[in-house]
Amino acid sequence: MEENNKFYFDLLSLESEMNYRDYSISTRRTYKRIVKEFLESTNKDVIDVKKEDVTRFLDNKLMELSVNTILVELNALEFFFEEILGLDITENIRKYKRVFKRKDFITIEQFNILVASVPERERLMYLVLKELGLFFKEIVEIKVEDIDYPASTILGRRVSKDLIKNLLQYAEKHELENEIFPFELTTLWKSNKLNTKKYLGRVCSLDDMKHSIALELYIKPGKEEEAVEYLRLKNVYSLRQYYKRVGYQYFNY
Repeated sequence: MEENNKFYFDLLSLESEMNYRDYSISTRRTYKRIVKEFLESTNKDVIDVKKEDVTRFLDNKLMELSVNTILVELNALEFFFEEILGLDITENIRKYKRVFKRKDFITIEQFNILVASVPERERLMYLVLKELGLFFKEIVEIKVEDIDYPASTILGRRVSKDLIKNLLQYAEKHELENEIFPFELTTLWKSNKLNTKKYLGRVCSLDDMKHSIALELYIKPGKEEEAVEYLRLKNVYSLRQYYKRVGYQYFNY
C-alpha cells in the first residue's frame, strides 16, 4: 500500500484493527481489497460516503457476482464503517436478503467442564482467558514479574486471588523465572483444538470461547460496558454489531 494513496490512513486503520483481532490472513486480504476498491470507486472522503454509495457499489457488483459473494463484500464494508469508524452508513442494508446464522457458543457450564478436564497448564491458561480475555499470543508472554500478588493483578489488570496464587504456585513448582507458559503458539492452538474436541464434542476456537464467556458473564446479566472492556472493543456499538452478525441481537435500538 503506497503512502501517497488518498485512503492510506483509512486502510491502515482497517489493517491494524484486523491484526489486533487476530483475523486470518485470507480475511484481512479480502476485507482490505474490498474496502480499497470501494473507496477508490466512490472517490469520496469517508465522512462524505452515503448509504446510497454502498448500495450502488454492491448493485454493480451483483451483475457479475453471486449474492453470497456480495454479502462478503457487505461484511467487509460493515466492519470498516461500523466497527472501525463508528458510522452507521451500512446499517440495515437488507436488500440482499442477508440471513444471520446463529453461532453455537459454549455455555459457562461447558467451559467449566473443559477447565476441570484438562491438565494443569491448560487449565491455568483457560482461567487467564476467562478473567482477562487475552489472546494466546499474549498469554504465552506473561512473565512471573507481571504478577503482582499484593495488588492481585496481572499486567496491571485485576484478577482473582485464587488465579494469582495458582499461577505463582505453578511457576514455583516448575522453577519458572520468566514466562509462565513457555510454549509455541502452534502447540497451544493444537492443544486447544484437541481439548475442545475431546471434552466438548466439537472444536471451539479461542475467539469463540472469549465471546462465549463475554455473553454468559457480562452480556446476559446486562453488563455491556464490562463486555466491551473484556473483549477490548472500541465501544458498545462494536459489541452489538458482532453479536448481531452471529445471531444474538440481544438489544433494541
